[in-house]
Amino acid sequence: MTTKRKTIKDIAKESGFSLSTVSLVLNNHPRISPATRERVMAVVKKYNFFPNSAARGLASKSSRTLSVVIPNLTRVFSDIYLGEIISGIYERATSLGYKILLDIATAQFVKSQEYTKLLASRRADGMLFIASDIHANYLEVFEDSPFKFLLVNHFFPGKKLNYVSVDYAASARLAAEHLLGLGHRKIGLIAGTNTHTGLKFRDEFLQLCKQWPAGAAKAIWVDGGEEWSQRGGYAAAAKLIAQEPGLTAIMAANDRLAIGAMRWLADNKRAVPEDISVMGVDDIQLAAFVNPGLSTIRHDLHQVGIEACNRMLQLIKGEIEECSDLLPTSLVVRGSTARMRGK
Repeated sequence: MTTKRKTIKDIAKESGFSLSTVSLVLNNHPRISPATRERVMAVVKKYNFFPNSAARGLASKSSRTLSVVIPNLTRVFSDIYLGEIISGIYERATSLGYKILLDIATAQFVKSQEYTKLLASRRADGMLFIASDIHANYLEVFEDSPFKFLLVNHFFPGKKLNYVSVDYAASARLAAEHLLGLGHRKIGLIAGTNTHTGLKFRDEFLQLCKQWPAGAAKAIWVDGGEEWSQRGGYAAAAKLIAQEPGLTAIMAANDRLAIGAMRWLADNKRAVPEDISVMGVDDIQLAAFVNPGLSTIRHDLHQVGIEACNRMLQLIKGEIEECSDLLPTSLVVRGSTARMRGK
């Protein structure tokens, strides 16, 4: 004969407290006194009671789970940028007793609005959306919505959607000021177009080159491809030099594109930075170990993940009603950029 498993109601009845008080104890709420906690936990230990997350969610109207929506599963393991953001979210969430539920932004998931069903069912208290290639129209349901939703490292101007992101416009300004300040006036730009942030960086950089007070620069742009990879940077560098053999600098919208461009230049006997300067964005670990070291704009994507999680929990708790945070960036100068000869 099997013994019936005890429920939270049984724990409440035997301990002499209400269901809500027992729920607060099980969720480690600071409002509970030590004496009350001790009495409830004595009964919990007596019956070896371990509430599952779903039961705790029903009792407290919280699943203590955050949904993190990613572009696809492959990128979790291959994309160092995505990995840093997820790592930051996970680190912060778990330190505060929250679980992470990964969801993939498939076409079906987006078009059928599965994300709203997930939140409505209370499987997750809030959703952090990292899939930056999703069209804004699919997310309009979250404008003025009671559901807790946050875009991570991208945003859509004009849309009332919460976000935490690196300030890509500021990054473009730092990069342009560095290269233009070194005297470069023929600059090639490699950037993808499949994300709003990529377009923002491209447009801001090209505009600054045109308006530089000390003399406008000629800046040409080529698409680095949807993968934003070393392979894309390699191919883009070849296109840039074919279009403008006299380039003195290449600006890439991420470090992997820049490292791919550096490889093409090395394979084609172009010395960096003596013949041509190269600059990236993000300051990934590899940037400090290529030869020469890659000058770049530092984006702390791990911190982006942490701050996104912080803001999401504040939204859930009602401490803030909206969020539009742009995190600062900084210039990192290494050996891949140098003053143009004669300047």
